[in-house]
Amino acid sequence: MDYTKLPNYKAAVEKYTNAVKEGADEAAQSKAFDKMMNTLGTEMMENMSATTSDKINELMASRPTNGLSENETKFFNAISTGLSGADATLPLEIVNQVFVELETAHPLLGIIKFQSAGLKMKAIVADSLASGGVAKWGEIFGDIKGQLTQTFREVDFSQSKLTTFLAIPKDALENGYDWLKTFIVIQMSEAMALALETALVVGDGNNQPIGLMKDLSKGTVSNGVTTYPDKDVPAKGDLSDITPETAAKKLAPLMQMLAKNEKGSFVNISGQVKLLVNPDSYYETLADFMTLTQNGLWVVAVPWGIEVVQSVAVPAGKGVIFAANRYWAYMGGTKMGEFDQTLAIEDLQLYTVKSFYYGKAYDNNTAQVVTLAATPK
Repeated sequence: MDYTKLPNYKAAVEKYTNAVKEGADEAAQSKAFDKMMNTLGTEMMENMSATTSDKINELMASRPTNGLSENETKFFNAISTGLSGADATLPLEIVNQVFVELETAHPLLGIIKFQSAGLKMKAIVADSLASGGVAKWGEIFGDIKGQLTQTFREVDFSQSKLTTFLAIPKDALENGYDWLKTFIVIQMSEAMALALETALVVGDGNNQPIGLMKDLSKGTVSNGVTTYPDKDVPAKGDLSDITPETAAKKLAPLMQMLAKNEKGSFVNISGQVKLLVNPDSYYETLADFMTLTQNGLWVVAVPWGIEVVQSVAVPAGKGVIFAANRYWAYMGGTKMGEFDQTLAIEDLQLYTVKSFYYGKAYDNNTAQVVTLAATPK
C-alpha cells in the first residue's frame, strides 16, 4: 500500500507499534490498534472515492485467472445476503492469498511459515528428537534397546485471537465477486500485517504469540496468564563495532548459540539464520558488511549466509538473530461477521475478521538479541 496517500494511517501505525514495543498495558494497545484500523478504513475509502475507476481496474488486473472456488462462491453469496447474527468462515483460498500479500510487503511473515490447524484451534507440537531420544544397536531378535523420548503435547491457541476490520462499499457486489475478493485480500493483508509481525517479534504471550525477543525462562504468571519479558543481550551480542574484517569472528559465537538447543544437542540451522533490524538501521547494518572490490563495485558479504531482514517491530539500535526453522507457528480458522455498530462513512458496511494464531520459539536458543550501532559511523 502507498502510505504517502494515507498519512494519517501511517502516523497511527507508528503509535500502535510504539505502544507494543514500549510494553503499554493491554487497554492502551487495544485502543491504539482500534484507532489504527479505523483510520485505515476511513482514509482508504476516502482515497478510493477520488479514483474509484482506476482503483477497480488495478484490483481487477491482479485478480486470479482461475476463477473462484466453490467455497469462495458460497462465501460471497453469504456476504451478499447479510451476515447479521452469524459468522462466515473465510475460505482457505482467501486466507492463503492474504499470506502471499503479507509475505511480499513484510518479509518476516514469509520467513516464518505458518501451518494451518484448521478450525480446531489446537496443534500438536513435539520436543526435538535430540532432547534425549536415542537409537541403539542390538541383536535382530533381541529386546528393543532404545526408546525415543520425544515428548508430544497439545497447545490451545483459541485465546490468541486477532480481530481486524474491513470497510466494504455496500454496492461492491455490483463490481463482481472477483473484484470483491481482491479488495478483501488487500484490506485483510494490511490489517493483519502489523499486528501479526509485531507479535512475532515482541509479543509477550498474553493472548498473542510469544515474540522472538522474549525470554522463555523468565515467564511470570498473573491471574492465570503467563507473560514473558525481553531477553538480555548476551555477552558477545554487541555488534556496534562490527566491520567486514571482524564480522566472521563477531558472529561466530552467536551462530554457535543458535546451532545448539537448550539441552546442548546440535540442530540444523543451515540457510535458516536471519538478522532482523529496524528499517532505520537496515542500510547502516548492510554498510557494516560492505567492501569495495578492485573493480570498483560495492558488495555485501554477511558471513554464514545470514540474511539481513527489515522489521518495523524491532526497536531502533537493536537486532534479533534467529533460526527461522526453530519457531512454531500455527494459524486457526478465520471468520468474518458484520459489525453491529454504525460506521461513520456513507455507503459502507464494516465487517470484523477474527483469526487465531500460535507462535513460540522452540527454546531460548532459537533467537538472540544483539546491539547494533546507535548512530552512523
